Amino acid sequence: MRNEKPPGAVGTPLDAIDRRILRVLQRDSVIANQALADEVGLSPPACLKRVRRLRETGVIRRTAALLAPEALGYGLLTVVRIKLDRPREKTMRNFEALMRELPRVAQCLTVAGDIDYVILVRSRDVAHYQEFARQILATAPGIRSYTSEIVLEVTKWITEIPVDDGGSAECAVVARSEATKRPRAARRI
Repeated sequence: MRNEKPPGAVGTPLDAIDRRILRVLQRDSVIANQALADEVGLSPPACLKRVRRLRETGVIRRTAALLAPEALGYGLLTVVRIKLDRPREKTMRNFEALMRELPRVAQCLTVAGDIDYVILVRSRDVAHYQEFARQILATAPGIRSYTSEIVLEVTKWITEIPVDDGGSAECAVVARSEATKRPRAARRI
């Protein structure tokens, strides 16, 4: 289903302890309940109850291991921008179903603007990506055009979602950045 939301995730009230639990679990999802409870200041049973509620309400969708693509031979990442021939509902559903089936497609994003989708494709090397482009992108029904951009370096790649107050962290980063740019006042001797 398109735009399926987990039950209860939207509007689930989160207090400060829930947010602390989520911050810790995003950094270390296999932390023992006792250690998690100690870190957030709860008893182990109360902590476990909260984690279960966060899972049941869909705030925590799933737990996964993040693998090093290079260690598995998939060091090349390509950003592909796709324009559909006619972005109608059936064409979009068919395209999205195809993308879900392809294990090398790490992300498939529906976007607004001049293009319809952005996908991230993992490959062993350029030749491996070229094979994907020729066999999949050039032959898939409904694709009018696509452009490929090979990622040279990943500057930042995180999976964490901010669980703070909604923006003050960014403001603090910008303020620190601006402070380092200001010229220092001349010292008086």
